[in-house]
Amino acid sequence: MRGEPIRAAVISDTHGLLRPEVERVLQTCDVIIHAGDFDNQMLYHKLDIGHPLYGVRGNNDGLWAERLPLVLRFELGGISFLMAHERSDIPDETGKAQVVIFGHSHMYHQEAAAGRLWLNPGSCGYRRFTLPLSMAVLTVHEGILDLETVWLKEKSETNRAEDREPELEIVSEMQPDVLRAALPEAADETDSVSSVYGAVPGRRENLREKFERLANRRKPGTADKDRLFQIAKIVRFMNRGGSTEWIAANLGAELSFVEDVCRMYATHPGINAHQILDKLEIKNR
Repeated sequence: MRGEPIRAAVISDTHGLLRPEVERVLQTCDVIIHAGDFDNQMLYHKLDIGHPLYGVRGNNDGLWAERLPLVLRFELGGISFLMAHERSDIPDETGKAQVVIFGHSHMYHQEAAAGRLWLNPGSCGYRRFTLPLSMAVLTVHEGILDLETVWLKEKSETNRAEDREPELEIVSEMQPDVLRAALPEAADETDSVSSVYGAVPGRRENLREKFERLANRRKPGTADKDRLFQIAKIVRFMNRGGSTEWIAANLGAELSFVEDVCRMYATHPGINAHQILDKLEIKNR
């Protein structure tokens, strides 16, 4: 599948609570993937109205959720997905699924092997015991998958009074091209790559070169992450037809920065937020 990159928010076990910090992340995404336990119909409809929504029924979802499947297969950007609320509900025959998503435990987990990613985004709703709050963002483009783990952590200066919900901050960790990086190091033949992704024109690359390039890739700092969020929002508003002046005013961003992002996005089809940031940094050196 060719076209624009797809940013998919992966969440689970919200249990009726949609935190403002989570909504901030959702605003930067095109699609929501929810691994069950919405807990109430109002939250389901709020998510469903705002974005295309892929969801499964959790053990705490009531009669209203009977129409939701227990197991769901779907495809995004050339990547095939399989999802259920509990890992035990995942069929033994996963078929061609390259990403398997589940929830229920409220505990973040990822495991990548043989070109398949197993992912539990944890819970970003109510905290369970002392488990951290978390979610994930997948960026999918032409058979390539980047994973961003998003942690919701209490700010150190937060008032910890019992009657006040702690204020949270978003801390993310980027893992580029997780599917291909999960292949065995010895499998550096291009045919091994195409067997995982299918025949994707223009994407064949020696894996050893790929590993070296990813190892040398600079990890974004806090300032970079803020810029990435801002760039993603600018692109979304641009796609909705907003003018550069309107976007700048609504985001509180510099007009010149918004114009640079919009110009770069318009002249480089398929470019993503990370690539835009890299090009802007090169331009400003």
